[in-house]
Amino acid sequence: MNRIKTCCCLLLCGVMTQRGTGNDNYPLGARSAGVATASVTYTDIWASANNQAGLAHLENAAAAVYFENRWNVRQLSTHAGAVALPVKSTIIGLNYRYFGYSKYNETKIGLAVAKKLWEKLYLGVQMDYFHTGFPDDYGTFHVLSGEIGLLYHPVENLTVGVHMFNVTQSKQKANPDEAIPVIMRFGASYAILEKAVVSVETEKNSQQKAVFKAGLEFMPVSKLCLRYGMSNGLMYRYAFGVGYSWKHCTFDIAFNHHKLLGYSPHVSIIAHF
Repeated sequence: MNRIKTCCCLLLCGVMTQRGTGNDNYPLGARSAGVATASVTYTDIWASANNQAGLAHLENAAAAVYFENRWNVRQLSTHAGAVALPVKSTIIGLNYRYFGYSKYNETKIGLAVAKKLWEKLYLGVQMDYFHTGFPDDYGTFHVLSGEIGLLYHPVENLTVGVHMFNVTQSKQKANPDEAIPVIMRFGASYAILEKAVVSVETEKNSQQKAVFKAGLEFMPVSKLCLRYGMSNGLMYRYAFGVGYSWKHCTFDIAFNHHKLLGYSPHVSIIAHF
């Protein structure tokens, strides 16, 4: 059974690459995974990969690590890390993501800058470097791309976010027909009595149909957060997770579910300095 699942997943990965979806922009962090990635308005350190404008809310330096074992198949796992540092009125962020294994892998390195523009408006931009490794004689490929994001707080407790990935519309130089997708995300979140946050989001990939997502974070007691999310995307339909803060660290774990391939676990740790 495990061999069948592995073959199915590797076949799926190959199909995604053939359709030009290699070097996609995967939201990072177990917090985001726990709400089905309806996280374009979130302002933690993983905003460096999800919406760089969220970094502008950070007041102190932070670092984080993340691991995803997609459908419990080692060859489809993701490792990631991020650091952020305030420099006067600007936040500088650096993030790293590695997906795959020795026979096929994707690496993304992003350098982000975020800043508060006005009282209620925040901007973030990022330059991305992609490295794709293929088996044997196929070699490796490199490409540069860019991202931009905005966050706006029109009224108290309401946040609106928009993010665009691959604003440069970069393509793989080895095969111009395999374009890196342009991905637009638009969403909003609303905080309820400091006990819950409801978020909704739509995501449009230039190579796929639009995806709609919704998530809920509920804080039953101080420092503990429960999460649930739903999506109509192909990767998974629903997700759930939990987060706990202890001193200067935040621990998050999440699971999302695919109706055929099963569960994918996510774990991340954030340290605030």
